[in-house]
Amino acid sequence: MEITESPTSVFVIAVLVAVVCQIASSKIKFPPIFLWLLAGMALGPFGIHILHPEMVRAALHTLIELGLAVILFEGGLNLNLKSLKEHGWVVGRLLTFGPLLTITIGGAAAHYLTGMEWPLSLLFGALIAVGGPTVITPILRQVRLDREIAHILSSEAMLVDAVGAILAIVMLQLVLIPDPTILSTVQTIIMKFSVGAAFGFAGGWLLSRILKSSIIDDIEARTVFTLAAVWGLFLLADGISSQTGLLAVLIAGATMQKMELPDIQRLRHFKGSLSILLISVLFVLLAANLNLGIIRAHLWEGLAIFLILALIARPLSTWLAAIGSELTAPQVWFLAGMAPRGVVAAGITSLFVIILIEADYKEAEVLLALVYIIIIASVFVYSFLASPLAQWLAVTGRDERSVLIVGGGQMGAELGRVLAEEREVRFLDLNAEVVKNLKRANFQAVCGNALDPIYMEILHTEEVSAVLAMTGSSDHNLLIANLARDTFHVSEVYVALQEGDEIKHASMIRQLQARRLFAKPYTFSYWHDQALRKRLMHETRIVEPESELIGHRMADARIPHGIQPLALCRDGKMMIPHDDLIFEAGDEISLLLRPERIQEGQALVLPPASDNSMVITKKTA
Repeated sequence: MEITESPTSVFVIAVLVAVVCQIASSKIKFPPIFLWLLAGMALGPFGIHILHPEMVRAALHTLIELGLAVILFEGGLNLNLKSLKEHGWVVGRLLTFGPLLTITIGGAAAHYLTGMEWPLSLLFGALIAVGGPTVITPILRQVRLDREIAHILSSEAMLVDAVGAILAIVMLQLVLIPDPTILSTVQTIIMKFSVGAAFGFAGGWLLSRILKSSIIDDIEARTVFTLAAVWGLFLLADGISSQTGLLAVLIAGATMQKMELPDIQRLRHFKGSLSILLISVLFVLLAANLNLGIIRAHLWEGLAIFLILALIARPLSTWLAAIGSELTAPQVWFLAGMAPRGVVAAGITSLFVIILIEADYKEAEVLLALVYIIIIASVFVYSFLASPLAQWLAVTGRDERSVLIVGGGQMGAELGRVLAEEREVRFLDLNAEVVKNLKRANFQAVCGNALDPIYMEILHTEEVSAVLAMTGSSDHNLLIANLARDTFHVSEVYVALQEGDEIKHASMIRQLQARRLFAKPYTFSYWHDQALRKRLMHETRIVEPESELIGHRMADARIPHGIQPLALCRDGKMMIPHDDLIFEAGDEISLLLRPERIQEGQALVLPPASDNSMVITKKTA
């Protein structure tokens, strides 16, 4: 036996290939699923045959099920319930009309184009009704969309997996059970939704209660226990009614969001690497299993079905869902132009094809080939279409005037409260006490490490217009800025620099197209300590029409020690202080200062050294 023909070598090769594709996709800014598929097909039995998926075929069924359980639990745990509540009517109708129209139109197209029997054609329609959060998430990161569209697309992608999976299960029974009645079909649907929902709510509640108690204190043990519990819940629900485990773990994750767990962010992160590994290895192995001869034989039929779905089924379901909503026509057209399929569709199809082959259905491999053609075409087309379509329809992210303050401690909280007068402010900080107080003040705040992208994902950083990195390390702030710019495509990035670092990091600031925050050196420990001890007071100064400060950059102004600019209000808009901000008459400058260090009547902001005039006057109380 060759070294590449052992089960161990198959898994190792699949992992290596998957990781390389993941790295390459991040470099070329393209969803990794496409590279996983291409690599799997190229290395599999119908390519150069370095990868031997037949060696792990017995374990593939288990790997698919466990992988899907983790993926859907993650979806429920990270589902934006607030946005779902805001857009629930649209999302709900998308989850109704979308699968039904895809089943009927997609099934009819498969029947008439390929000659596939009606029950199998309807099963095909149900399988391609499953969405693709693993595809839509990278697209949403690359294209800054309107918040409404981004929330609707992500919510639909998360929820349609479970809905589509259960409909696919019903269609599979129509194929396998001779002469099913309408009553038995409806009963099956109701039973599976009921079982999945009941086990999901009960399992999520029970798991949350255990994690909130003192039974398991060790952090690592809590995460491992959560993973084991999710798989146990999946197995239990599936044992009561086949394939309802997928809905159960999705609802369990969503239920746990509402239970106010103290380490919910860590639980959201516990499966981060595991989820990526499972998804990538699954795609590589599933793609390697594909019969490329059958795919070539039915390529044109598959592409024709994709066009029918993209040009008829998806627009029709989207416009029906948008009736009575506040969505504009361009927003609806963009939603109609985005319907990628992903790993859940591929995984469920592979499971069902195994069952169909065992039941001696000769068209099972044709069904598998058609589903994968749809997946590949949807990933390729929608990934390239998203950005130009968003630009053409003018639905790219508007300036929501939202800000994410990272690592500012108590000083960040002070800055956020000032900016919140006119902007939406979110916080990411390692200081648990600061985060707790911010949450009490009804701010959106998360306790976590900003260098870990998962925490920025939780705060939906792709939606914000500006990120302010103000930790105590200039190097960390630059790394955070780079992450915000490259991964989440934030348009405005501000970096606080310690004294003496402005020259050292000047080239990096230019490379990142970032701005130095506060237009002066920032000493984190000093300002955090003073703010924590409540030794500071807020002051506001107005730039008078005769001030010689007008027309000067903020970096050129002289700001004495013990005075910290927080914001500048101009024409009712709150602006973030930075080096290149030019003073204008009427600007209101919000400042934080140590009162004992300031003499009565002292000017708080001075023009450049060549000017000697008083620049601003105190705002009347």
